[in-house]
Amino acid sequence: MYQTQKIIEVQLQAGEKIISAVSQYLLIRDCSHTVTLLAKTQNRELGTELKKNDVVPLNGFETIELFNHHSTAVTLKYQLTDIPVNTQSDAVAISGAVEVHSIREPVTIDAIQQTVPVSFDAPVSIANWPAVQPVSGKITVGNLPEVQAVRGEMAITNLPEVQSVNGQVTVGNLPQVQQVSGQVAVARSDALASAVIPLEQATTTQLLAADNTRQSVLVQTDKALFIGGEGVDNQTGIYIAAGESMTLDTAASVYGYALEGATVRTLAEVRHG
Repeated sequence: MYQTQKIIEVQLQAGEKIISAVSQYLLIRDCSHTVTLLAKTQNRELGTELKKNDVVPLNGFETIELFNHHSTAVTLKYQLTDIPVNTQSDAVAISGAVEVHSIREPVTIDAIQQTVPVSFDAPVSIANWPAVQPVSGKITVGNLPEVQAVRGEMAITNLPEVQSVNGQVTVGNLPQVQQVSGQVAVARSDALASAVIPLEQATTTQLLAADNTRQSVLVQTDKALFIGGEGVDNQTGIYIAAGESMTLDTAASVYGYALEGATVRTLAEVRHG
């Protein structure tokens, strides 16, 4: 009949120790931290720090103490045996590149020392993002073109009613003269006078009265229009197609005639003072 020398598991609190009789060998099977071994005889006492997988011959010693010299608890698995057992460390030494084909359980990465390129052969779905990403600190965005080009239709709403102008317009009270091409909205200017005139069908209507301070006038129409002097009609007037505009350098009266009626907008440039 033989006696089994079992593995013993204990938890040593900070500063706690256990005292035991000895066998031929002490095996530290596992421990959450190092412990201190005090091996004693009647004439001497030796101490050393032990870690997981250490094997200590105890020949000549009468008692041993295992002491937790840390400030936190230590979980310890040890075995006293008369049979020599070679323990194997759990550490694995790796040299060269390592290729990982699959990960069976979730892995938490505390830190990455350098950039790791990752590629996927199939689409990757990332979910559970918060609705808003909070950002603190300064964000710098570079490599943007100087001018952002917009193609297609852009809708801008909630603007006051304005007058449309084609060509170049000079607007005062700015750091420098702004040149604008295309449609420009002008609500009010000391140098520009605007008006909207509805025309009835096949009726000659005065668009502008004679004004010696007027330099030029821009005429824009939403339907086919004939312009000229008093009594102008579709036989004698200058034709402006629907949706088009024309600039006249004149201070004289200007009349309009539209077979189907029209809404005409004028923008007159007048002298200051």
